[in-house]
Amino acid sequence: MPILPAIALLAALAQSAAAPTATLKFAKDKVPGDSVVKAILTVTFAEGLHGYQNPPSDQYQIPLVVKVSEKGFTLVKAEYPKGVDFTMPGEAKPAKVYEGAITIPLEIKTNKKPGTYNVNLRVEYQQCNANSCFPPGAFTVKAKLAVTKPGKKV
Repeated sequence: MPILPAIALLAALAQSAAAPTATLKFAKDKVPGDSVVKAILTVTFAEGLHGYQNPPSDQYQIPLVVKVSEKGFTLVKAEYPKGVDFTMPGEAKPAKVYEGAITIPLEIKTNKKPGTYNVNLRVEYQQCNANSCFPPGAFTVKAKLAVTKPGKKV
């Protein structure tokens, strides 16, 4: 196969897997600076697609990972859910995967500086269908959070 048609085929395959969607919701809209706020990240995989559980069930699998990309904010804790069993063709044992909508409880340490922030999270993943996996991908999800002076009750 000539190189250009092969590249076009690979691009078409990569585009055929719709990226997961996500929403981020903080437990409170306003929190003191330099405190920990709880949040829920909901990630939804399209029907027929799945991503690998974190931690993965095998070392070669690329799991879903959440990172805080907003300056001054830190991910303290992410409670990744247990995946469901899925056996890919040719594999002897099932992998643990995420299908449909999953929720990930988070704890995020806030910036010390007061202000209103669009807190950005980076979601990294690799999606697969029943027959093959697509190249790893990533996207950003954000939510607004008001941060007051540290130690101030809200």
